[in-house]
Amino acid sequence: MVDKMKTNTGQGLGIAGLVLGIISVPLAIMGCTFAIALLFGAVGIILSAIGLSQARRHNGARGITTAGLVVSIVGSVIAVTWFLFFGAVFQDAMRDRGGWLDQLEQLEEVSRDLEDDIEGMEQDMEEQDMNELEEKMEDLEGDTLRPETDTPKKDPAGVEEAEEELEKLRREKDRK
Repeated sequence: MVDKMKTNTGQGLGIAGLVLGIISVPLAIMGCTFAIALLFGAVGIILSAIGLSQARRHNGARGITTAGLVVSIVGSVIAVTWFLFFGAVFQDAMRDRGGWLDQLEQLEEVSRDLEDDIEGMEQDMEEQDMNELEEKMEDLEGDTLRPETDTPKKDPAGVEEAEEELEKLRREKDRK
């Protein structure tokens, strides 16, 4: 019985298919790169299948080409699973588009209303602060009058502080 020697025919394609299959598995597992994994897996399957066919015809070693074919198939199956998952989620979202998209639009409207309410409250508070400050200034001016002489005497430090605060509030109001 004559034993035929094994050749290296198909080994290069098998190694290329194995490398692409190994790369496709982690890319497929990540989910967001499933399209790239599907491409690498498909090319790995094709190269490994061609290498396996050549190895059978020329009595070549089939271990690496078979491993490349298996790993490429595993990577492609994981990528197709992600593809089907994302497709189903997208299809479900489009079918129920009125549900979550309307809720998102309602949430945006509520946030706009809140922003408008906050701006209105800030303006009201500024007006109240200005009125209170003016009342304090009038009180300061009124407190400094001496009933016995009936001549207005102002406390320079208190009036200056009130005028500075009034000026600061007016600048803030002008900026807005």
